[in-house]
Amino acid sequence: MKRFWLGAGACAVGLGACASLASFESDDPGFADRSGQFEGRFLALSDASMAGSAYADGKLEPFEGAQDQLTLFENGRPVSAAEASNSVISWPQVLAVSPDGKMAATVESRGNLDAGTDAVGNAYVEFPVGQQLTVLAVDDASVSVRSITPVGGANPQSVEFIANRSWLAVATETAGSELILVQISPDGVPQQSVAFNLKPPFEASDTELFLRAVSVSPDGTRLAANIANKRLQFYTLQWSDDGKPLTVVADGPPLEPGKRVATLRWTPDGRYLVAADVGDSDSGGAAMLFLAEGHLTVIAPPSAAAAAKVVSRAKAGIFPEGFALSEDGSRVAAIAMERTYLPQLPFLSNWPRRRSYALTLYALDPGTGALTPLDRVRAAGILPEDVIFDAAGQNLAVAVFHRRKGDDRLRGFIDFFAVSPEGKLIPQNATQAVMRGPHDLVRLPE
Repeated sequence: MKRFWLGAGACAVGLGACASLASFESDDPGFADRSGQFEGRFLALSDASMAGSAYADGKLEPFEGAQDQLTLFENGRPVSAAEASNSVISWPQVLAVSPDGKMAATVESRGNLDAGTDAVGNAYVEFPVGQQLTVLAVDDASVSVRSITPVGGANPQSVEFIANRSWLAVATETAGSELILVQISPDGVPQQSVAFNLKPPFEASDTELFLRAVSVSPDGTRLAANIANKRLQFYTLQWSDDGKPLTVVADGPPLEPGKRVATLRWTPDGRYLVAADVGDSDSGGAAMLFLAEGHLTVIAPPSAAAAAKVVSRAKAGIFPEGFALSEDGSRVAAIAMERTYLPQLPFLSNWPRRRSYALTLYALDPGTGALTPLDRVRAAGILPEDVIFDAAGQNLAVAVFHRRKGDDRLRGFIDFFAVSPEGKLIPQNATQAVMRGPHDLVRLPE
């Protein structure tokens, strides 16, 4: 969960029928709406409810046709979209895809305001409580809604399909039901759910007494939970012989891997957990003008012989929320907002790192967990929160909430970059416009 406070305004940055694919014309010079190189298919989730600067001035900038949307891309180009309620007030872990790639799920970390609302006093606190789980069918040419149901907990913060099982793992803000496992039928309809009290290890100094994300290991037997954006707690998930969840038991003491924990992802082999550390630590106010770089952190989970520990850290730019691992786990890409979150105020117009985001590429040693920075590039855009590799690991797609000026504030963008064999990042000078507010990306398995 992201909260920035600047002056009197709050800057809290992300924080079923099938809808027709929106048609956007972009005036970005030279490369707008040029198909990017990207092998395979992916999904992009947009929260169209507000402009990114609404956290600073409360102005939502509504426009005709705005709706939360999930867009299907194939080989770098959008091919279909469907309405899918979601919110950017979360880390980029509110979109998931099933292991066979035939279903997607989104959760609503905050609800939608009444139609016609064009401003709020505080965007972070005035959006309603979210509760919806949307399950969608995905095929080669389209994405369409299958079911919309309450998830059973308030403000769900993350969603993941559990590998080789028909269950979703959802983290919520409801005390005593921090983890909800939902069984999904083959046609995309929730069948049953089981809630677990994770007994999060909160401390007296915590300001956010909630679970902020859960990530499930590739074999479906371990959980890593972001507790209060401050620490990690590992759990063991036990299953019955007929495939039903039985118990969730804490595994070792909690670990504080940095200042402010964000997104969590396991390496493909399950050997390590990678966590983003945005470095904020609830500093707020004018401190946000001088926020230092965050990090990516590689963590060895607890074992019979040792507690969980940090094995590697590397700088990742200012406020890095989202990151991705290549399919073989050998490379990691991190996207950092830099200071693009700063509002439209004259005295900030030339503030350092306000106009462009940062994309960093790393090598990840599968044996030691060591992260080695390889390259970093910058590009224009506001609030980029997520990035994904393509199937071959040779290209990247980046979710950009919107651009800073003109009509391009009313549409979102997916920017594309190539990755050279030597580990260099090469801008493709290609971007595709989507519904305003893309903030979560997931690649579909082949």
